[in-house]
Amino acid sequence: MTLRQDSLLRWAAVALGTLLIATPAGAAPEDVSSPIKAEIARMQQSLRQKPVSNPDFPEMNSRIEGLLNESSAALSSGHVYLALEKLGQAEDFIEGARTAGDKADIVKDGFPAFEAEWRKASLELAALDKKAHERRWDHVPAGIRAISEAAQARALPLLEGGRGFATATQPKDGLFYMGESKGEAAFAAFVHGLQLPRKARDFPLRSMLPELEALQEKTNAAFQPPRSIDMHPRFIALNSTLKFAREMDAAKFYAGALYQYLEAVRHYGMLNPAVPDAARQAALRPQSVQELKRASASSRDDSIAQIFLERAAIWLNKPDGAAPTDDEWRAVRVIVEEVMPAYYAALKPAVPSQQRTGKTATLTLVRWPYT
Repeated sequence: MTLRQDSLLRWAAVALGTLLIATPAGAAPEDVSSPIKAEIARMQQSLRQKPVSNPDFPEMNSRIEGLLNESSAALSSGHVYLALEKLGQAEDFIEGARTAGDKADIVKDGFPAFEAEWRKASLELAALDKKAHERRWDHVPAGIRAISEAAQARALPLLEGGRGFATATQPKDGLFYMGESKGEAAFAAFVHGLQLPRKARDFPLRSMLPELEALQEKTNAAFQPPRSIDMHPRFIALNSTLKFAREMDAAKFYAGALYQYLEAVRHYGMLNPAVPDAARQAALRPQSVQELKRASASSRDDSIAQIFLERAAIWLNKPDGAAPTDDEWRAVRVIVEEVMPAYYAALKPAVPSQQRTGKTATLTLVRWPYT
């Protein structure tokens, strides 16, 4: 794989976010598992009939197959949210790779040919985005809403990113992102159509802007050498997640904004390189189990919290019995000690942002090929 190909996939991975696995918790409700099973089967059949053969992404076929297998296994274990995360990532990649391959000959004529394809996609996605803002979430768990909103919020930026790559390098470099954008929008609509009952009490979703601004200030203050150099990729992921969360918050996608705010809290916590010692590890195991039980047994819809706690559970209870890595122990600590307090703090009304004085500067993070 060339540097350009690797950069494309890494950029996509940052845009998608880190998709992690959870631990078995029983069978998923049949009324929601059936359409997910059908969608997994449909994509597996599509991949068998028409494998991804784009030479720019030689490992894409096996990557997508792996994601679909993980989605199926997660669903069998009762992890609806994990199954959807994996399925969404697979759909994103397969649409990106297929578009890059299917339309490569069309854009050989140059940027005007790419622009014509881009404009058609832009009109389609704009219409879908309008419909997404009209969706009702009255009886849907916040975790389902968050996954759908996050997918929808990725669609248009991915499309714009594709145009940027096509302009900066060559037209065919924008096709992958054009396909991804369509895949994200289609997946968002699919998730919205799922029927999964919500707990009796809903989570009081609201704007997360005050918390996002406070975390951004902490991030800016932490961006100092040598940590800013040694942990540059983590800072990129953290700032990308904060930006994404603010975009969803501005669009009033409040479930998605909370989801990504908590993801940013996790990224920020991972800037601490310390690995929990043996005594702390022994305490983290029951703490993480208790937190998951608390969220699962709550009469309130705490499904967004469950997403993070299930991640911790699989790191601590791997199917093959392997011990958690140092990074996994660090992540478990962050989820228990930082993400969960941030989640429960979000139950309280927002604290108004303080008026800032003086000049401000806006920093735009741009991925390859510009850096």
